[in-house]
Order: sequence, then C-alpha cells, then structure tokens
Amino acid sequence: MALRTLRMGEVRVRLPVGPHMPYLYEIPSKKFLADVKVINGIEGKKILAFAPHSDDLSIGAGGFIAHLAVKNSIIPVCGYTGWRGVNGADSKTEAILLREKEMKKEAEVLGLKKPIFLHLQTYETDSKTAKQQDIEKIKKVLIKEKPELIFLANSQDLHPRHRLFTRLILEALEQIKIKNIGLIFYEIPWSVFSSNEFNFIVPLSKELVQKKINAIKAHKSQLVRTNFVKLAKALLALRAGMVPEQKISGYGSKSSLSNWVEVYKYKTFK
Repeated sequence: MALRTLRMGEVRVRLPVGPHMPYLYEIPSKKFLADVKVINGIEGKKILAFAPHSDDLSIGAGGFIAHLAVKNSIIPVCGYTGWRGVNGADSKTEAILLREKEMKKEAEVLGLKKPIFLHLQTYETDSKTAKQQDIEKIKKVLIKEKPELIFLANSQDLHPRHRLFTRLILEALEQIKIKNIGLIFYEIPWSVFSSNEFNFIVPLSKELVQKKINAIKAHKSQLVRTNFVKLAKALLALRAGMVPEQKISGYGSKSSLSNWVEVYKYKTFK
C-alpha cells in the first residue's frame, strides 16, 4: 500500500494514500480499525480559513478551528459579504456592514485574527472576467500569507456560491504553483458529506461546542431566517452517533468518541 508522510507540528505520521482512510484528531479510543491513524500536535501553523459567506466558518468548522486557534495563527477570509436576506438592514450598504461586523465578532469568539473580506464579484455574476479577477484577489492573499493549512467549503457543496468559491481557491493555488499545502474541507448542514467522502474526524469537548455555538450566535441577522444553532447541534450529534461505527470500530461494535463530532475531508494539494 502506498504511503505518504503527514507532518503535524513535530509529529510525522505515515498515512495510507486514498480518500477513504480515516484520520482521527487527538482523541484516544480503546478500539480502532486497523487503518485509523491518530494525529496530534498541530501547532505553530499559519492557517487560512476560507468562508464563502460570513457565517459559514462557524457553522461548518467552528469547533475544530476554535481548538486550533489556541496554538496556531488563523486568519478567516470571507469571499462574499452577502447583502441578501439580512435581517436588520435597510440597504445593501447597511447589510454588508452588518454581516462584516458579525464576522468580526465571530472571529473574536473563536480566537481568530481579524477577517479579510474579499468582496468577490462572482457574488453577482458568473462572467469569465469576474472569475479571473476574483482568482487574482485570492492569489494575492495566498502569496502574502503563505499558509500551511487551508480550511475551505466542500468542493461539491450544493450551494452554487460555496462550490464556486472553493473552485476559485483551488484554481488560485494551481496558478501560483503552491504545493504541499494541507486542505481541510468542511461540511455544512444543508450539504453534508457522504460516509465515503470524509476522512478526518474531530471529537469536540463541551467547551469547544459552546464556542462554536456562541460564534454562530454572533450572526444575529441570519438566525432570524434560519435556526443555524439548532442545525449545527443536530449535525454534531448525528456525527457523534454514527461515526464511531462507520469509521472507528466497525459496524455492530460499540465505540464512543464524544457527544459532539465534526468531520472533514483532508487532502494535500500537490
């Protein structure tokens, strides 16, 4: 079986190549399947956390990011400061300012650096020119920050702007020839991974879940429309109930990681 080396802080882990080999972050267990690899020690990294919209990061990855923020430098990067469907704003300008204020609050709750707002043109147009100009904006951030890890939405996300933003990021990486960056794709409640798509499992403590929920609550303009707190809690509980048998100990066996679990798809951009 082919192997690759994944370096997390001072820890080197030999991982089987393949999208379905699960990696478990930091949490010990009494029983693992043979191909489950425990990873720990993600420290001292420059991480860019890309969010299509201002609330997607906390909803999709708030727990893990809050944990990593303690010993890493994480900069949130918002692609589209959406102005549609914003409660409490009477104009486009007010809506944008409100959503950016909410994301800044989210960053404070999660322990992140100040957000970067890209204001990409493809929020409103799919033209070839707009896409290339947006890729150039993303490239500038990547070149300046030189990240070692990147969080981004699932490339198969059903939301058209989420999916497009991730594809623009991947194209930007391709154009600037950055290699060997760790990519961590996250799911959101309305576009979850199938059991064969995720390979990175993160059990969460009660404290991390509370940080995640508090970060989601920073987006008051969106909670009036949809109860994202309820959805996020439901997804955490669903993963906690299903993942141990799916990925850790095997179907028909008893295994428990936590009451709350986030899952991701990890790959190295080569």
